[in-house]
Amino acid sequence: MALGLGACKKKEEAKTPEPPVAAETTVQTAPAAPPVQPAALNPEERAAKLGFVQHLPQETEVVMAFHNGSKSAERIKNSKLWKLVQSNMGMGMMGEDGDFDPAELEMEEDFEIEEVEQDATAASEDAPPEIEEMGPAAMFGTEFTIALGKTTGEQTANLLTLNRRMSYFQMRMLTKTFADAAKTGDISALESGLTTSYSELFKELLADPESGVALFEKMSMPPLYLAFRTSSSGRDAAAQQIASLTENLAMFGEMIVPVEVETAGQTFAGYKVSGEQLSASLADARGEMEEMLDPSAVDRLLAAVAQKDLVVLSGTIGDYVVLFLGASVDDLKFAPDVSQSLVSSDALAFCDAYASKELAAVIYGQKSVLDLMLQSAGGLSDMATGLRDGLAGTEGLGDTRDLETLLRMVGEREAALRALSGNEALGVAAFFEDGLKIESFGGTDNGMFDWKAPNKLASLGDSEDVVMFANMTTDAIYDEKARACIEALMETAYAMAMKVSDVEMEDEGMAQFQAMAQMFDNDFRPDVVAMWDSFSEGFGGSLGNESAWVLDLKGSVPAIPGIPQNIVDEGKFPRISMVAPVTDRAKLAGSWAKMNTSLTGVLAKISKMTGEEIPMQKPISSDRDGYTTWFFSLPFFNDDFMPSVTVGDQWFAASSSKNQALDLVDQAAAGGETRSGFLFSVNFKALEKFSREMLAVMEKNPDTLGISSADLKDALQAIETLDDLDKLTVHVRRDAGVLRSSTHFKTR
Repeated sequence: MALGLGACKKKEEAKTPEPPVAAETTVQTAPAAPPVQPAALNPEERAAKLGFVQHLPQETEVVMAFHNGSKSAERIKNSKLWKLVQSNMGMGMMGEDGDFDPAELEMEEDFEIEEVEQDATAASEDAPPEIEEMGPAAMFGTEFTIALGKTTGEQTANLLTLNRRMSYFQMRMLTKTFADAAKTGDISALESGLTTSYSELFKELLADPESGVALFEKMSMPPLYLAFRTSSSGRDAAAQQIASLTENLAMFGEMIVPVEVETAGQTFAGYKVSGEQLSASLADARGEMEEMLDPSAVDRLLAAVAQKDLVVLSGTIGDYVVLFLGASVDDLKFAPDVSQSLVSSDALAFCDAYASKELAAVIYGQKSVLDLMLQSAGGLSDMATGLRDGLAGTEGLGDTRDLETLLRMVGEREAALRALSGNEALGVAAFFEDGLKIESFGGTDNGMFDWKAPNKLASLGDSEDVVMFANMTTDAIYDEKARACIEALMETAYAMAMKVSDVEMEDEGMAQFQAMAQMFDNDFRPDVVAMWDSFSEGFGGSLGNESAWVLDLKGSVPAIPGIPQNIVDEGKFPRISMVAPVTDRAKLAGSWAKMNTSLTGVLAKISKMTGEEIPMQKPISSDRDGYTTWFFSLPFFNDDFMPSVTVGDQWFAASSSKNQALDLVDQAAAGGETRSGFLFSVNFKALEKFSREMLAVMEKNPDTLGISSADLKDALQAIETLDDLDKLTVHVRRDAGVLRSSTHFKTR
């Protein structure tokens, strides 16, 4: 959001010529270069553009570099949205009478922030004087980089494994505690059992081969670099500020040891938190530790702690002040020269296409890091396994073998869904051009989208009246496995509810739950199952995999009692529709017939329960050009506010507006430009137009609406902030086999 606001009121730069088309590439461990790119940069050119990255060794696994922070901050401060925030927080922009002055929202047309050149000489130039006067914030004003070295992926995977096993033990502990309380029939035993069970949970966690001492033995601090670009005149002061942070380690007393190391011709100094000293201190509490672990495990734990140091160092290299954290002074590594640094590898080639741009951020992540994270991340299967193992051997819940089988199925189906995911090395370049643009290469693909299928509904979002639009084609295999996973969850949740409803326990809340569960099982379950089957198999199986969601603000206001007539006559109202291709119209009709039968049965049972007849409403239909629109009639409905479905041989639309649905299916039938992947957009100009039109209507009818002049002024202030914004567009696709996403937050 900050980068987006930073793009506001930026004068348009000269357009660079379109570069030649690159040859198709295959996915490697480095993010593939964009399909359209200029000639590759040499290491020196990349170094001049990317700054601190030139000092990082090629084994670096993660980089997050943020550029031009002071310029972004200045743009934010001059955006209308920020000025509105300031006024509402009492931070200025008040007139002499204390009221907000809308004129203050207007900005000088010739406003432009002084540019900081990013050519080959930029790395050695001093920061602008106004940046230096900002104090500590100056270190974030030009360039700030976070980098993680070798073993980052491995250590992140260790943390994810710990979190995953924690989820497992929590679910197992909760299940056992509830089963014990059910056995006694005493609800109070549940609360007391949870209190004591948490201590048992940590004992089991520490003793666990996957997450206990064995995992701790593998853990260590990966190399972490925090680098701040500084000017030559302010470098010493910045270095002192960073060095003072290391002094906070004094709280560890005798456990810290001063250290100093020379690397790349520079001296870095700081402290080491000694694992050996820490282990000796923990040994004094060995008796308490043995209450949770057996003596041999305590020996292993103390030995592991003795091997784990934490080093915190600071120093300078080139134009940068660096704070470093790691497990050893040997982990502090810098490239001897540019030819051996990360910029000389193919890992950052994706940035070459944007060398002429004003960078906002560059992010890089090795494929191996993403692979380890994907493999180690937890999910439903860990919780399901914990519940299943918690049920095993319990007596308070009776025979739980069927439930255990269902929980195993949840894990298996989630695993099948997760198996569709894959990774590529990640590269992201964000830069200011007509606002903010973010180009992403690689990353994680969860298998949800069919990247090869042409989206035939892509043109439905082209109208300037569309406020929000989304279009995608989902992968058929992903849909099938996702539906199977959802069904397993629903079936398991039902079985668990039924199992709990059989528990004999004296508690008012439990009694209410059991009554509702039994009522659902006896009266509503067959109808709900039939509706789900009709929806998932019948409805879902009769439509294609592509869908488009369209929101505009051109509808007429419904004549709902209480809404003034002037608003109904002159106002506008949102309209939203979902459009999809029809693959089997007969099957679609059959699914509605089954759903209607189930809904009729549900209403009949509700009528019996309440003693008041609630008949199933009969839908009304209207035909036009081969399309039938079905809707229920209510007094305040009109053609622009009519929840309905429109069906033809080719297209289906579910909409809040009959008019919009018919317009969209006509556009779909006419065809247009096709695109692949996932498309999303938000049109702020259309939102502003709607807002101003509605404000004009409110200004005509303040008394009728009960709106004060202060309310109208507040509304105007909020609308004025939209002057800065134009459109947000997101396009995710595959280009030449590379997972790509392009985001443009266009400003005016």
